[in-house]
Amino acid sequence: MSIFNTPEMSAADDKLRGVVALVHPGLECDPLNKRNQIGVICEADIDLDNIYVDFVDKVGLFSADALLVLLPPDAIHQNLADIAYEAALPDLKALTQIDLFLKYGDVNARFKAMAIARDNPAVQPLCVEILNKQISRDIPNQYGRD
Repeated sequence: MSIFNTPEMSAADDKLRGVVALVHPGLECDPLNKRNQIGVICEADIDLDNIYVDFVDKVGLFSADALLVLLPPDAIHQNLADIAYEAALPDLKALTQIDLFLKYGDVNARFKAMAIARDNPAVQPLCVEILNKQISRDIPNQYGRD
């Protein structure tokens, strides 16, 4: 945690703990060789852009723009409803599975949902976003910052 953290930012850092993240498949500099792999955020310092992700074999340090996270469940559910009559069956099935796994709410279900998103690039725009974008959107909304 940085010495410049305000209580609001510390709360935002804490909110990221336990979030399932996918290392961006297009990540160019990947010294840990974790590109396109799923882990769980175990520590975060938003001010310094240090996001620590726990994988089965090690913990890695990433910036927020190197990680993909799931959209909020309500947004995914709405996207599913929006494409229900026009999507290809495999895409509809994948997004439906993601939607259902997120309803369970535990980390294992979120991990499975992220694995489905990773394995189905066609539905990724409907269910994942770059962590940096989510932080930029959520911090002002949740903590009254501009």
